Amino acid sequence: MRTPQAAGQNFVYVEPGIASCPTAPASTAGSKTVPRGTPVVGSIRVTCGFDKGSYTVTLNSTDPGAAFSPKTFLVNFGRIVGKGGFAVTFSTVGVHSVSATVTSNMGSPAVRGHFASPDNAFKVVHP
Repeated sequence: MRTPQAAGQNFVYVEPGIASCPTAPASTAGSKTVPRGTPVVGSIRVTCGFDKGSYTVTLNSTDPGAAFSPKTFLVNFGRIVGKGGFAVTFSTVGVHSVSATVTSNMGSPAVRGHFASPDNAFKVVHP
């Protein structure tokens, strides 16, 4: 039997000073409750920045046992390679968050912005 996926987290890239960039999304109150072992779907979106090269976006969690599918994304000259969707499965009960970091590839200049999400806290409970 397949386990249903929990509502997830959506990241958007924001960078101050670039008019085409969205503003950081407002934070929602509280954390979402998800059963341990249930995939939580999410996405990353890039609508500005990243136009000067190639970059790797890596997802991380405060849960050291969290599993991502996929864990990394490639962004080439402003476009995500692929659809930008992911799933994270938490393995440790407690409150955890997910974050996204950016690494420059092949000498590309660093980006000045960051990924933001209004839904960053997950209360992981026993199924």
